[in-house]
Amino acid sequence: MHIVVINLPSQEGRWVHVARQFALAGLKAERVEAVSGRDLSPERLVRLYSAALNRGQYHKPLCAGEVGCYASHLAAWQRLLDTPERHLAVFEDDILVAPDLAGVLDALEHSGDEWDMVKLVGRPRERVRSRLAGIGTRELVTYARVPGLTSAYVVSRRGAEKLLHRRLPFGRPIDIDLRHWWECDLRILGVVPYPVMAAPSSALTTIEGRRLPLDARTRFRKLVLQTRYLALNWQATWLGGALPTRAAEVSAVTSRPTP
Repeated sequence: MHIVVINLPSQEGRWVHVARQFALAGLKAERVEAVSGRDLSPERLVRLYSAALNRGQYHKPLCAGEVGCYASHLAAWQRLLDTPERHLAVFEDDILVAPDLAGVLDALEHSGDEWDMVKLVGRPRERVRSRLAGIGTRELVTYARVPGLTSAYVVSRRGAEKLLHRRLPFGRPIDIDLRHWWECDLRILGVVPYPVMAAPSSALTTIEGRRLPLDARTRFRKLVLQTRYLALNWQATWLGGALPTRAAEVSAVTSRPTP
């Protein structure tokens, strides 16, 4: 399975560190240049990011780093579709790799294609819904709530096609969009215990402005959206009922009169 690591040119040290980890695990990774949100042309920015969608989907406008991060993953998904490969392993550069990662990736490569994405990293508090199969000393699972971390995952061709078709333009950060999996009809699984962990460097985010304090109005809007997410996720996970779709949201935004 081909492996790519998204890395800013200015973060050479992170690339050297993560490349060494892959080598110790018997894997070879390709360094791909992350997209700098600050360097996007106005024309490309409007194709990628919708301020109108953002106002309906998220509690605050995305900063340049968040836009660049999402654009970097979109480019990775397109790289997969530009090849005959069935899967692509995508990593960010602030991770720690377990020694058996090669075995995990090999097992996923030879598994059935009944999934769109498999998470290789997540937070321990995420609830597992069901356990599907063994992968060495680990297990393939479904989630009650999909983890938001995007620093390590495998995406299938079908998953990349769905995401590229339905997530352009976007209005939320990539981690939040993936948690709204029903909007793209995504089947997202996970491997637990996770074979990848966040490195200490992950606490030093390269996305400027993401952790700035919020005012009271923005905090309230965030709470409202989180409550809505929990209700829709529960409905999609446990009831499988009709839910708002990505197409409906985009249509609603584009049909509004321009102020």
